[in-house]
Amino acid sequence: MSQHSTLRAEPLNVSRHFGILAAHGGAGASTVTRWIDPNGDTGTTELALGAHLPPDYIPVVVARSTAFGMASAVQLLGAWNPQVPKPFLVVVADAPLRMPRASAYRIRSVRSRVLGIAKVPYLVRLREIDTPAAGLAYRDVQRAARNLRRQLGITD
Repeated sequence: MSQHSTLRAEPLNVSRHFGILAAHGGAGASTVTRWIDPNGDTGTTELALGAHLPPDYIPVVVARSTAFGMASAVQLLGAWNPQVPKPFLVVVADAPLRMPRASAYRIRSVRSRVLGIAKVPYLVRLREIDTPAAGLAYRDVQRAARNLRRQLGITD
C-alpha cells in the first residue's frame, strides 16, 4: 500500500460513530461495518441510500475496486450534499490482482472530496464465511480489520 494511494487521518476518539454507506450493491458495507465495530457496541451503523446521517457520525462510503464500483463511488461523491461532512472512502479489493486502470483513475479523481481513502485487500477467506462476524475468527481477517480501523484513524 503506497502513501500516494492512502490518506491517513488523525487519530479519532474511539467513541466516535461511523455511518457506513454502500456505493453499490455488494460493495462490502456490512463487512466494513462489522470490522469498524467488531463488538457492535460503538453505534457504528450501516445506512440505506438516502438515509440521514445521525449527528456527530462520520460518513464512510464503501465500494469495490472494480470499474463499476469506483464509477458508483464517483457518482455518489459527486452528488454529495455539501452540508453533510466529507466521508472516508473504503475501497474493497475484488480480486488478488492490480486494480483496473479506470478504478485507479477514479480514486485519484475523488481524493479531494473525501477525508481519506482506505484500502481493504482481497481475502479469499471472506468467500468461505456465512456472516461478516464469522470472518473475525480468522487472523488474516482480524489483521485486515485492524488495518482498516487504523486507516480510518481509530486506535484500538
